[in-house]
Amino acid sequence: MPAVYVGVDVGSASVNVAGVDAQRNLVGRPVYVRIAAHPSPVDALKAAFAEYRRSLPAGWEIAASGTTGSGRELTRHILRAQLTRSEIFAQAVGLLTIVDRGLLASPAPVQGTIVEIGGQDSKVIVLADGVPVYFNMNSICSAGTGEFLQQLADEIGLPVTEIGRIALQATHPARIDATCTVFSKRDFRHLTQKGVPLPDRLMGVCRALATNYVRNVVGTAQLRPPFFFHGGVAGNAGVCAALAARLGHPVIVPPHHAVLGAIGMAATVAVEVAGAAHPPFDDTFLEKTFQSRIRFCHGCHNNCEITEALEHSPAGGGRVLDRLGGRCERSQDPQNLHEEPLPVRPLALPVRAQAPAASFDMFALRRRLRRARDLYFAGVDGGSRGTKYALIRCDGDGLEVVGVGVVETAGDAVAAVKDAVEGIGRLLPGGATLAGVGTTGSAGELARDMISAGTRNCADYLSTEILAHFAWASWLYPGVGTVMDLGGNDAKIIVRRGGALEFAMNDKCAAGTGAFIEAVAKRFSLPIEDYGALALAATYPARIAGRCAVFGESDIVHKSRLGYPTPDLLMGLAVAICRTYLSDVARGKELSLPVVAQGGAFLNDAVVAAFRQVLGLGEEEFIRHPDPRYVIGAGALGAALLARARYEEGLATAFKGFDAVSGRRYETVSLECQHPECPRRCVGVVALLEEGVPIAGYGSVDCPLGMFEGRIASRRVEFHVQELLNRQVGKDGDQDATGRHSSGPHLLLQVLPHP
Repeated sequence: MPAVYVGVDVGSASVNVAGVDAQRNLVGRPVYVRIAAHPSPVDALKAAFAEYRRSLPAGWEIAASGTTGSGRELTRHILRAQLTRSEIFAQAVGLLTIVDRGLLASPAPVQGTIVEIGGQDSKVIVLADGVPVYFNMNSICSAGTGEFLQQLADEIGLPVTEIGRIALQATHPARIDATCTVFSKRDFRHLTQKGVPLPDRLMGVCRALATNYVRNVVGTAQLRPPFFFHGGVAGNAGVCAALAARLGHPVIVPPHHAVLGAIGMAATVAVEVAGAAHPPFDDTFLEKTFQSRIRFCHGCHNNCEITEALEHSPAGGGRVLDRLGGRCERSQDPQNLHEEPLPVRPLALPVRAQAPAASFDMFALRRRLRRARDLYFAGVDGGSRGTKYALIRCDGDGLEVVGVGVVETAGDAVAAVKDAVEGIGRLLPGGATLAGVGTTGSAGELARDMISAGTRNCADYLSTEILAHFAWASWLYPGVGTVMDLGGNDAKIIVRRGGALEFAMNDKCAAGTGAFIEAVAKRFSLPIEDYGALALAATYPARIAGRCAVFGESDIVHKSRLGYPTPDLLMGLAVAICRTYLSDVARGKELSLPVVAQGGAFLNDAVVAAFRQVLGLGEEEFIRHPDPRYVIGAGALGAALLARARYEEGLATAFKGFDAVSGRRYETVSLECQHPECPRRCVGVVALLEEGVPIAGYGSVDCPLGMFEGRIASRRVEFHVQELLNRQVGKDGDQDATGRHSSGPHLLLQVLPHP
């Protein structure tokens, strides 16, 4: 009876099954099954195996099996497989097998590079004479994987298989954030609101995936053509085109590209097992049931969360197939496993109390020529997600917060700034005027140039986010030692060291930000304002994968299927965000007490509780102000304070006026700068136009000619920028292709009342 040797590749997103005969010829039809379409990975495995067996010619019998992929060890126990190999090995052998059997034309021995992009894993393998000589894999980030595409497909209600076909229809592919899936989804929404055609948006997604893969997986490695594209994503024509453009070479999509790991494993079994004595293949796993349960290891201080895989036969009885998730051999001892975790210990971070003598007033060094008496100052904090604005009334040393508001930036900072100015106008009492406007944030420079006509010597002050946030914290709490800011997309830490400030910010990853919470709340159809109360009802917060927001969300969905209570999952996420923030943003910092919490994410009671628990700090040591305006509007309030300080130095405002800002037409234009006196060629610099006239430029890096370094203050710079604008319009002949972004409709989210 002819024998078939089966390879099974169990990954994070799919189960793949393929078989070969003793000569490594394919037998039957290789099978690709998405895990998400089944109740569990084991159900997906059973479905894939059953489908493959139905494809076998009559009389063929499975002789042996082997496993690969991230789930290879557990699958080996379920199948009682003879072999298991790494994905690197299996992918390489899979390519060699289809070349050797004539399914793909390639010189022998095979040279080149395998580009493999799967559901949650990406890898690169360089082959020399058919042997892998170099490989690398992605980090714990979804941005360069198939999950990147799946998340966006789910977002717009489009089958993921349609993305490539539609993307190829693009005429002007959009620019989309390539560093984080969560931020890419944000960009995609903003482009939708601005009316960018779907093909242009989707090709932007494909290019972002290719860029992330090359940047983070390939890195500086020396690759050699030809390029063989493996994995489920290889079926996406848009990604193929984007990857070919990024690599500078065509990419070859081999036959059976999605299941080459399974084919390679099957060929390995045929070579190593055929003819050797081994137990017959046991297919009773198809009738058995498999479950998993969570236990906590008390064997050491790691307090590992262990998943026990259980097998139950129809005749009764069961056994533990494997124990997964332990960091040491003690996790394999049943006596160390318990239903409840050990109490969470505070993180051993260096923390010190701030000495009273070290307290300082950051405004004390400024010369104070006059006092602000019954005057109003505004602040605008232009962020990537939300634009905050604030109005304060100052009377000598006293201060009153008149109001704080938030406008959704929605990818259009120009419109958001205009809406913020309108919001300030609504807060300002009739007959009153502004004595100064402070701006900060990623769009702070843009906001300043739209709002103020002055130069640097005026009360309208552009400050860094670090100064603005610390200014507000130190005004509220003069002895503040550390400021932690946790927003929707950004996170930062500011630590006072005597008379100096140390700071750090996140690196364009959503894992330690409020965007992570919003994504999970949306997954559970939970209003974000209800999140904190529900999470605080947790009994044992779950261990959530916190290094990537998308993978963390997948982890929560998986644990939800296992029966974890929703409060435990939500509180586990809050703890994961805290630990990610402390390990990334606060890495290497010695915290000074007290800590002041700022940013919208800290309005979530569960997040505050997680930080206090993990750091082992009380309410007096980790402070969140009871007024939510002071928390979410800290940057804008700090900017307003700094504008007041400029006024008290004797400077006057150059505020253009509410009617002028709201009535004038502003737009930003992306340009490519080339000047006859400069050897550089700067791509992506931006000009700000007011009524069609350039008034400012941004994006240069130490330009020797002073171009695109803020407000245009000379006729020479204005003439050059106008020349670039004329050249760009003449080159493209289409306003949509020039990179113009005029203001559009925006949603005023809220004006925060005093509690």
